[in-house]
Amino acid sequence: MRTAIIIPFYQRDRGILSRALDSVEAQRLRDGDSLTVFVIDDESPVPARSELAAWQGKVPVRLIEQKNGGPGAARNAGLDAVEAEGYDHVAFLDSDDIWQPTHLRDALDLLEQGYDFHFCDHQRTDDDITYFERTPALREMREARHAGVTVIDAEIPILAFDQPSIMTASIGTYLSQTSTVVVRQSFVRQLRFEPRLRNAGEDQLFWLSLIEAGARTVVSWKLNVLCGRGVNVYFDAFDWRSTKVVDRTGYMLMFFHTVARRLSLSPEDRSIVADRVRRYRRAYSYLFLRALLQRRVPSLSLAWKLVALDPGLLPAMPIRFLAVLPHREQESLQW
Repeated sequence: MRTAIIIPFYQRDRGILSRALDSVEAQRLRDGDSLTVFVIDDESPVPARSELAAWQGKVPVRLIEQKNGGPGAARNAGLDAVEAEGYDHVAFLDSDDIWQPTHLRDALDLLEQGYDFHFCDHQRTDDDITYFERTPALREMREARHAGVTVIDAEIPILAFDQPSIMTASIGTYLSQTSTVVVRQSFVRQLRFEPRLRNAGEDQLFWLSLIEAGARTVVSWKLNVLCGRGVNVYFDAFDWRSTKVVDRTGYMLMFFHTVARRLSLSPEDRSIVADRVRRYRRAYSYLFLRALLQRRVPSLSLAWKLVALDPGLLPAMPIRFLAVLPHREQESLQW
């Protein structure tokens, strides 16, 4: 089986890419499996070309260089290249993350059982528990035993979920960190990441589109991915003193509007999306006006894109700002 590994690259520090590639090199593959890495340099401050010149590994690496378009556009360039060469599976790896040695073997074993979309647990280097352990929805999913769940391994556990249950869970919560995902290539031929969602939501929308397309989903609670702290547009946007948090909130509002317009949703799922739209309208309105009052200017181009999607957003901003103001000490909550 031929697996393509897509690594978007945008970093300011040297040596980060080599650690990710070392973890690819260390994979304990099955007989007959082969890997090719596609590194997409998204106009990185540290050029990928120089990083690759210093790397001594043996896994084949293809370099694609492009003008900066964000992580979604970089992954799309990788998917275009992969599709042209006919790989069996696609694995995603962010350049500041590393895989445990059995990550690909574990995922490919599950895909060979008839599943199409795999993701697993992960942990950030400065966290003392894993993402699955600290996420309520994933703790509930671990114990779920109903008609929509198939138990593959009760000890780890490894569970497969039917389309309705995994769709609802994936809309309500960010479940599948990109570096944990391995998919059957045939399911991504017609799908691409949404490059407009530069700071949040582009990967979540892609996974939801996979599920809607009928990809059979399997989830492993095995910790197979360690996430680093390089340049990360998602986690870089959680500084409340920065306009980045305003923009990230705006992109999340755009994400849920896009989900509502693009995907076929059940009544339950549509209700979840409507609730998230309400929350992110309030959050964005408060954060946007707060930034202006503090003489900081968020992205105006993003603001106009949001107004085009949601014409009532701008005139209702002052009302939403005043509604949040008495509770601003809780601004880090989910509004």
